[in-house]
Amino acid sequence: MTAVQSDTLQVLKDILDEVAGVPAEDISLESSFIDDLGMDSLTIVSVFVLIQRRFGTDVPNDVFDRLTTVGQAVAYLEHGEIPA
Repeated sequence: MTAVQSDTLQVLKDILDEVAGVPAEDISLESSFIDDLGMDSLTIVSVFVLIQRRFGTDVPNDVFDRLTTVGQAVAYLEHGEIPA
């Protein structure tokens, strides 16, 4: 994990704790927002609204729908693409 990835992951963990009440130690790059973290669709939308604000970026709906894990979100925020 690079320093940038580590920073991005930490911010995302902070957001997930703030919005969804998920402790940072329960979150990894492999964590699924729904299956592992138990988030519903409304909570996921709230998380991504805050991500857009904190990172100053737009996450288009077609991309948002395909970001199912924390790692995919980190990769998108850092590189602007979803890993295969």
